[in-house]
Parts: sequence; structure tokens; C-alpha cells
Amino acid sequence: MVMEPWKRPSPPRKRNPGRLSTVRHSARATRRLRVVRAVPARPAGADRHRLRTVVAAYLAGTFVLLAIVFLALPQRAGGPPAPGSRTWDYQLETVALQGRGLLNAYARGAVRTTAWLARSSIERQRDVHRLNLLEYLAGEPAALALTRWVVAHRLALEGATIVVLVGLAAYGMLRRHAGRQWLVAVLVLLALTTMLTRPLSTTRLAGQAGVAVPNLVLGAAVRGDVSRELRGGAEQVQQALAGRYWTAFVAEPLSRLQTGTSVLSSAPPAGKPGIVGYLRGRVRAVNDWAVGRHGVERSVISTLAVVYVLPFALALCALAMLATCAQALLFLLCLAGPVALALLAEPRWRQGVLRYWLAPLGVAVALLGGVALVSFLVVRVAELLHATDDYLGLLLAGSAWPALAIVVAGRRWRRRRHAARRPIVVRGGAA
Repeated sequence: MVMEPWKRPSPPRKRNPGRLSTVRHSARATRRLRVVRAVPARPAGADRHRLRTVVAAYLAGTFVLLAIVFLALPQRAGGPPAPGSRTWDYQLETVALQGRGLLNAYARGAVRTTAWLARSSIERQRDVHRLNLLEYLAGEPAALALTRWVVAHRLALEGATIVVLVGLAAYGMLRRHAGRQWLVAVLVLLALTTMLTRPLSTTRLAGQAGVAVPNLVLGAAVRGDVSRELRGGAEQVQQALAGRYWTAFVAEPLSRLQTGTSVLSSAPPAGKPGIVGYLRGRVRAVNDWAVGRHGVERSVISTLAVVYVLPFALALCALAMLATCAQALLFLLCLAGPVALALLAEPRWRQGVLRYWLAPLGVAVALLGGVALVSFLVVRVAELLHATDDYLGLLLAGSAWPALAIVVAGRRWRRRRHAARRPIVVRGGAA
């Protein structure tokens, strides 16, 4: 037995409450310390501004891609016809005017310009509702080429896919990492395998998404239309709108240039030559218009027709271009959908997927639907404006010049009255 001497306990140390005491940490505790930094708060509109930047970058890139596709593949030579390529009545219209002289030549060029503007705006709007241009020009041919390549190398692709899939699964189960990168890699591989084995179906489904949105919006707009004049599916409604638009801005001015009246505006295109021949044999005034003896009147009518259709045609073409870019962006985002959904398995990557895939996808759908609705409203406003013009013409039939004289006289009277109320300024003040 060993006796140890008794030691008196040392008095406790006094600490100053105003000073910081030093604390000794072991090496292990020091390694466990984490540095916490203060994260500055985001401004209120930072996420919104970032989303606008991402969508603008996506649209710019899609526009460049569409330009490259149009330059490299202007048309699909030898391919199947485009969906919904049935001939409409306005496509059978022939713009032909008789008559010699400078005024008749000017009227002929002006009415052909009017027809070209109206036909171009109708075709661009029709393309938006019947096909996705990026999928039709580049997506479907690329899918067909990829299908042929997959069929030619089927055994090698299947073997490589099985080896990579088994390797990723074994790596993830044996190493047991904290993250889920291996699971994400497996899901991405399965998504790519599904897309490679069915490329044509994948591209068609992605392309149909961009066509279904404007058709659904058009159907909802037709059901909400107060006039209740449009019936049928999307193609029937589009054909009716295109027919009215063409009749108002092209067929009626052309009828006035040929006969002096609007008798040919509602006639079928195939029957117009017979109606003109019959009227020329019966009515002398119609024959004078047909042979070009009213060059001055023709030049005025054709000029007003061009001025009338120009703003609506430009607006419809611009909206169609924007809708085409939105359709192409939606097509690309739908193609990337399986891979983006696979990336959601990793919690750290979900915020990026939502920011760079899901949010732009919703913006593209909203933009495409909004453009389709605005295009419908532009066509309806143009039609209603022209109908109002016709109604005013009927009300003022036989009294257009008196009405113009009354307007001019009223303006002169107002100017004289305003001039009479002005003070006379003399030297030294106003009298």
C-alpha cells in the first residue's frame, strides 16, 4: 500500500466579466469547428430578374438555332407533306387585272402586294396551329437518321448499356456514398436509352406539345367569343378566320377593281371568271372597269387596300415569329424533360432543375398561349374594323361628299371662332 501526500486544492481563478476568457480546444475539437458565414439576404426581385435573364437567353439561342435550320434546311425535299396542308379557298384566288397604262400597272402591283401580305400573314398563323417548324424541319429527319443508326448498331449499344448500368448499380451499392450521384447516373442512362430506342415517337410527342397549346387557346377564345359565329375544331375555325380576313382585305378590293362593286367578294374562286364574263356582257359599266378605263379610281382603291392590310399583316407575322420561337423552345425543353426529371433524384440539384428547366418550360407555355390569344384578337379586330367601315359606307351611301363637306365646313368654323377669341396685342398691353 502506497501513501500519497495530501495536496491542498488551489483557489478558483477570478475572471473579469468585462473581458473574454481564453478557452483551450483540443486538436480534435478544432477540426470539428465549422466557419459560419452570414449569407446576405436576396433582394425582392432577384429571382424574377434571374428568370427573365434565363428565358431571354433561351429565346435568343432558339432564334439563332431556327435561323441556322432555315438556312441549312429550307425545305424537306422528297419528304411527306406537312400535316394540315389541305388547300383552302384563299389559295385558289388568282390576282389578275386587265388594262394598260401607268395607273393600271400601279393598281395591279398594289393589289398583288396586298394579296402577298395577306397570304403571308395567314400562312404564318396557319403554321403555328398545324406544326412545330423546328420538329418538322430538323427534329423528325434527325430522328429518322438516328433510328437507322441505332438499328445498324443494336447489339453493341445494348451490350454497352447493360455493362454501364450494372457497373453504376454495383458502384453505388458497394461504396455506399452519402450522395445520390450514382442513382442519378442510372436514371439518366435509362432516360437516354428510352429516347434512343424511340427517337421518332419522342420528337413527335415533343412537337405536338407546341401545337396543342395554341389550338387549346384558340378553342377557349372561340367559346368565349360574344358573337358565337365560329364553330368546329381548330382547323375549321382557322379556315373561317382566314377566309373572312382574305375576303375583307383582298377579295373585296379586287372585286371593286374588276367590276366597280363588291359582287365578287363572296363568290367562290372557281366561279369568279364566269361571273365577270356574264356581267361584262350585260352591264357596260362593269366592262369599263374590267378593261381598265378607270385607272385613277383603281389606283386609289389599291393604295387604300395596301394601307389597310399592312399594319395587321405586320402584327400577325411578328406574332407568328414569336410563337415559332416559343414552340421551338418548348420542343427543346420537352426533349430534355426525361433527363431533367432524372436529375431531381439528387436533392442538391433540384433547385437548378426548377430554375433552368421547369420555370422556363412554364414561361414558354404561357408565352405561346398569350401570343395565340393576341393573334386571334388581332384578326377579330381587323374583321370588326372592316365591317364597321362597310356599315358606315352603307349609312353614307350617296352622301359621302356632303358629309365630307360638312366636316370641312365645321373645321373652318371652329378655326375662325378660335381666332376671334384671341386677344389683340398692341403696344403697352392687350386690347
